[in-house]
Amino acid sequence: MSKKILMAAALSFLSLFAIAEDKWVEGVHYKTLVTPLPTSYSGDEVGEIMEFFSYGCIHCANLEPAAQAFKSSLPDTIRFSPVPVMFNERQSAEVKAYYSAVLLKVGDEAHQGIFNEFHVARKPLRTDKAFAKFFTRYGVSEDDYLAMANSFGVAGKVNQSIQLTGNSGIQGTPAIMANGKYLIDSGAVGGNNVALEVAKWLVERDAQQ
Repeated sequence: MSKKILMAAALSFLSLFAIAEDKWVEGVHYKTLVTPLPTSYSGDEVGEIMEFFSYGCIHCANLEPAAQAFKSSLPDTIRFSPVPVMFNERQSAEVKAYYSAVLLKVGDEAHQGIFNEFHVARKPLRTDKAFAKFFTRYGVSEDDYLAMANSFGVAGKVNQSIQLTGNSGIQGTPAIMANGKYLIDSGAVGGNNVALEVAKWLVERDAQQ
């Protein structure tokens, strides 16, 4: 067998190996943003996974248990950041509710509770006053909730959500992004649960480069 044939066979084998190793392909399973979004990971953290969601989204509600389990399974070096989307002003109360819950230190309980209120009890919350009444379940008075929801701290977070939503290129929710630049195509990879794993793979791949 000639050296040219051997070389061609070797190159073909290496090509097949590379395809097998890189299961997730750019332009097929995920796209890279031209302008990356700002990220919040720092220190010993090597990357960040963002989950863009809306409380009014049934697919987000269905993903939430898996998202929480996934978050718990992540190493301390990978940050998981839920991002409430702000496609329009009608979502303002929802976005304020998420960040208010975090700052009031009732986020872990209230986050799932809000999803349940929308999709199990079928009582969607649309206004700050409705959320204020809802948060009394978690020991937060209506006045304290409204003060937090309309604080400068929450206003800054809302503006951040507006910027992230607008610059992300997402068309709907849930949407999963890795390191502020890799937007996963959930349909192409086999579902939202798989998209979370793809995002982790991308973060770990970048950390090794």
